[in-house]
Amino acid sequence: MLILNSEQKVRLAGVRGFMEEVIAPRSVDMDEGQEFPLDLKEKMADQGLFRLIIPKSFGGMELSLTDLCLVIEEVSRVDASMGVTVQGHATALRPLLLAASPELRGEMFPLVVEKKKAIGFAITESNAGSDSSGIQTSAVLRDGNYILNGGKCFITSGGIADYYLVYAVTSPEKRHTGVSAFIVDGASKGFSIGKKESKMGIRASPTTDLVFENVMVPISKLVGREGEGFLILMRTLEASRPTIGAQALGIAEGALECASQFARETIQSGKSLIEHQGIQFMLAEMATQVEAARALLYWVTEMYDQHVQPIAHYSAMSKYFASDVAMRVTTDAVQVMGGPGYMKQYPAERMMRDAKVTQIYEGTNQIQRLVIGRAIIKSDYSSRYPLG
Repeated sequence: MLILNSEQKVRLAGVRGFMEEVIAPRSVDMDEGQEFPLDLKEKMADQGLFRLIIPKSFGGMELSLTDLCLVIEEVSRVDASMGVTVQGHATALRPLLLAASPELRGEMFPLVVEKKKAIGFAITESNAGSDSSGIQTSAVLRDGNYILNGGKCFITSGGIADYYLVYAVTSPEKRHTGVSAFIVDGASKGFSIGKKESKMGIRASPTTDLVFENVMVPISKLVGREGEGFLILMRTLEASRPTIGAQALGIAEGALECASQFARETIQSGKSLIEHQGIQFMLAEMATQVEAARALLYWVTEMYDQHVQPIAHYSAMSKYFASDVAMRVTTDAVQVMGGPGYMKQYPAERMMRDAKVTQIYEGTNQIQRLVIGRAIIKSDYSSRYPLG
């Protein structure tokens, strides 16, 4: 069981206050308008939400995966669009922590900490969603620079990020070992933002295409070595999938709180709704599911922080279970509230829409089950207490 220490309590109290005072009053308008106000980007940076995993030597917080997930959970409890903004930025920073040269880290981390720059994570293409080996965006080395051509789709924070962590093919004949990772400046010549998607949920988080037309990227912006992109991606996903679990957990928490408050305040047949046994049973099931997701998620993050390997299948468990819980709990929250729950007057309606995508991105939940199943086949799945 995760017991918060005093430092964690202070940090999360600050995040909660920021979300409830600054973000919550604007969530409805942002959702309806499908807009991310740029002034919030600076406010989130000032709150420290863009430097959560950056090393302290660069002015960051250097949070563990557990602490990162606690923050994302707290943010998503109020507004999942802001939750995925924080999550996506941290995911884009992860490859720099894992594989970037000291020089590239020394260039990028101060830009985030001091200049409040945000980074987007760009891998998905129309033919490369769950199967990253289908990437077609190319990077050709020419005179000390890589020339990128191609496009990405469904990119979180498209247009509001200042830089993008981009995966491109440097050796097509090598398939997985021919993929490399790059930092691309959003102001580069030949780079542009394409179509902006109109979405069911997380509507305040812009999701766009990215277009690369002979974009020149200095060789110094290569993350790791050429051909290591797929390995870096797999290691990144080990950490990023639990962060989606944290987003889902936060959404489920917010919906449970909304439904519980509504049930206390609403009178039916002469007594509050929450006094009716049928409603109590629904809320009890919702609460149990939330706590089960929380227990699994933070058990996995603790293993990650303690460098337990293999971890990929446990990360997959935390993501798919928490996101399935989020979908069930938000659906039940709307049901508990009846007609009002279906209306935009209450955030449960938005939370139900927001929850769905957590079952899809960062690898669909069907892909997560494949990851887990393959681990069982290979006997990588050990026990409740891995000894290896």
